[in-house]
Amino acid sequence: MTSSSPARANPGPGRERGQAIVVMLAAILAAIALLALLIDGGNVLAHQRVSQAGADATSEAGAIMLAHRLAGASEPAGGWDAAIAAKLTETATANNMTVGVAYYTDICGIPLQADGTAALDGDGREDLAVALEVGNLGNLLPGGTATTPDCPNKQVGPVAGVLIIAETVIDAYVARAVGIPTFTISTRATAVTGYLQGFCDASEGVYCALLPLAIPVNVMSCDGNNRPIDSGMPWTWNTVIKIPLCNNSPGNVGWLDWDPPNGGSSELVCSILVPDNPSVDLPSWQFVTETGNTNGGGGSCGVSIEDAIREYDGKVILVPQFDLTCNPANNQPDPDSSLPAIVTGPDFGCPSGALGGNGSKTWYRMPSFAFFELCSPGTADCGGLHGAYISGTNSAICDTGNGATSCLVGKFRDILATGTVGAGVGSGTGSKALGVQLIR
Repeated sequence: MTSSSPARANPGPGRERGQAIVVMLAAILAAIALLALLIDGGNVLAHQRVSQAGADATSEAGAIMLAHRLAGASEPAGGWDAAIAAKLTETATANNMTVGVAYYTDICGIPLQADGTAALDGDGREDLAVALEVGNLGNLLPGGTATTPDCPNKQVGPVAGVLIIAETVIDAYVARAVGIPTFTISTRATAVTGYLQGFCDASEGVYCALLPLAIPVNVMSCDGNNRPIDSGMPWTWNTVIKIPLCNNSPGNVGWLDWDPPNGGSSELVCSILVPDNPSVDLPSWQFVTETGNTNGGGGSCGVSIEDAIREYDGKVILVPQFDLTCNPANNQPDPDSSLPAIVTGPDFGCPSGALGGNGSKTWYRMPSFAFFELCSPGTADCGGLHGAYISGTNSAICDTGNGATSCLVGKFRDILATGTVGAGVGSGTGSKALGVQLIR
């Protein structure tokens, strides 16, 4: 009997073509996935940075509103909660993002419940389910009687900050081919506000006064014709120095008009005695219509500028510092204080060709604020000097070889170079300067 082997099925060319199509489709999908990773992934990362900057700005906007409240500003018509919620929405919209939810925090960034207690679970972790939201139905701020926060031990203080959780939806490019039309970017930021008390008298009701006075970031001297010269070297800290006041030119110490074009030099005395600065982002451009040494003064507050500054003899004041000036022509826009323009050279947001110079539209770029301790006759190592000689007739005191006839005398004690300095209100040693800072 003859046996035979079973016949083998011949795969044939059709099956080989089917396998090739499967391999080709897999390769195409892999290529699409790689392109999506490179193109959409890069786009998501880029938007993540932009979204985080927007979230930071939005939380700071809420904290600035709390700074106004802390400084004693009148309550808005609809209440503080509604005003803060509106400001968050406005800022988020300007940054092309949506605030998913926002919560009130203390100065440590700990979320607060409606009664002012910490919104934390038994293990000390955030419990946002019980935290008081911004824009709540009761138009409330956290209550309670807490006054002294202890951040390491999670002992909360009064309401002082805003935590936001925001979302930005961006369109996909390559990923659309595999059914992913958009990506949602979630960001989170917390900003808080508080009195700037570093190097100031920290007793109740006594805070750093913020004066309408801009000082260059570098050592400045006067030439033989009383014009300012930038040395390019930073100021010496914790040593008594004399800051010369040259003529009315940018690069010199400059007097600031916080509400231009109104008032000008006639408002200086009142702005010194009762600080009325707006909130100032660091860095930002600030409009200056009065620059240089006014050689005295007066105004509605009844004393000279020299006597007004001497009210702070022996105390630490907060003064803006500037590193650039900008003088746009009539057909040019104002300097741009938004990011990234304000930190991008060579113009740093100043219209092209307008950097430097002087005139009635002078702006100062402010990258920092300095804590400056004014001398007083009773202060050790001040040699019996006051903190201000502004009359223009004090060459015997102010001329250190550079021809100055007016000067400020004191020490640089510290510097504030990040965040936002809130609006200041008050009188004399009770004046208030408030800072706003991102903490996470």
